[in-house]
Amino acid sequence: MNFTWGILGPGSIESVRRVRTLQLAATTRHFNERAVPGLGNVWFGRQLYLATLGLRVAERAAERGSSAGKIAVANAIEALGCWLAIRGGLRAGEGRVRGTTLLAGKTDLSFRSVSQPGFYVSQPMRMATVSALPALGFADATGSRFSAFACNADGAAFIDAVAADCHPFGRELVEHLALWVCGETDQVNTDAVYRGLAPVLPLPPRARQLLHTRLEQGAAGEAADDRTRRGDALRWVRARRRGAPPVAWEARPAEITQAAHWADLHAGALFFLARDAALAVLDALEQEIDTPERRVAIGGPLPGAVQAGLATLREAAAAFLKACHPAREATRFCTECIAPLDAEVLGHLLDRDGRILRRLGDQACPGPAFRGRVGEADGAADATAAPDDAPPADDPAWPAGISHRIHNLWWLGLDVDGLLEAWLQPATGEVVHG
Repeated sequence: MNFTWGILGPGSIESVRRVRTLQLAATTRHFNERAVPGLGNVWFGRQLYLATLGLRVAERAAERGSSAGKIAVANAIEALGCWLAIRGGLRAGEGRVRGTTLLAGKTDLSFRSVSQPGFYVSQPMRMATVSALPALGFADATGSRFSAFACNADGAAFIDAVAADCHPFGRELVEHLALWVCGETDQVNTDAVYRGLAPVLPLPPRARQLLHTRLEQGAAGEAADDRTRRGDALRWVRARRRGAPPVAWEARPAEITQAAHWADLHAGALFFLARDAALAVLDALEQEIDTPERRVAIGGPLPGAVQAGLATLREAAAAFLKACHPAREATRFCTECIAPLDAEVLGHLLDRDGRILRRLGDQACPGPAFRGRVGEADGAADATAAPDDAPPADDPAWPAGISHRIHNLWWLGLDVDGLLEAWLQPATGEVVHG
């Protein structure tokens, strides 16, 4: 999924992003939304809290005459929270904090400094919440962009529940941060602000109750079907945690009350397997091309890795088509992938890529974002459409290909139930002090 809005600063963004959507971004969003509506890429509660807090602080600062935009304020608050968390010491592998390298050594915590381009990451956690905030009822929206959101009463109640015991210098947290935005104080490296902003801290009980209510009820105008699907999915992941049997697509669990929901989950998993198999074929072909000067004839003999990848792709695409799901673009994509000639399949994939690899006649050629073997170790993840920031949901094991929103809801459900720390502790290990 490509976002061109809401970026704090250019940082080290490449001139051409290595993102392979295969022109399937809308289909990917469709299956994720049908799996768990309104969740976005949220996997723990403080993501929603920090973004909502950013809205409320920006609005309070505007009342005091600030011209700082909501995006700048929310990004700066998140950056400050991550800085404070790093300063307080992180367990190795902690995934709730971003910018550990960028934030190292930063000492000027004025809003002017923290809101500058390059202070923090170019894609903050806030971006994972943009669709979730209005869908779950934390914000009212007059448009799809974060700058068009306004913190509403439920969002304010959530903020107050999280920050109830955070009173820097005797002020409520929102007021103190508004003063910070307005340049009237730089005193934000305090224990009270740490408790209010650090993304690694558990939610207080009242905040967990409010988050659970929002997950179950959603926004006032949300479709009943979306509310039902999200609530059913939450009950399902909780049941899996309590020892419900492993998933078999032939047996819909009792928690998923709609047959159409289960069919969408299954078809989505089959689609994601086919999409990932296609990405693997292109990765193998990129490794074979190796250098920007090299070309590969797609109609000639193909290396073993590409041939094996094509076989896997055809099998995965055929499995999706067998499910007879009505998603048109997914059906068209999978139909392309079962073409009898390897050259035809590769041609379709190259046409859908065009950024990392492209087709020139009957040859596969490097595109503007080509890397080849250079950066292989760190280049695979950034070629996917929507990386999942949550830790792997290894317990329980989920069926291959299932929407990453199920994994995210697994972790969010733990947070709602006050169990997130206990489940993250074994995976994060020792504390690394900043």
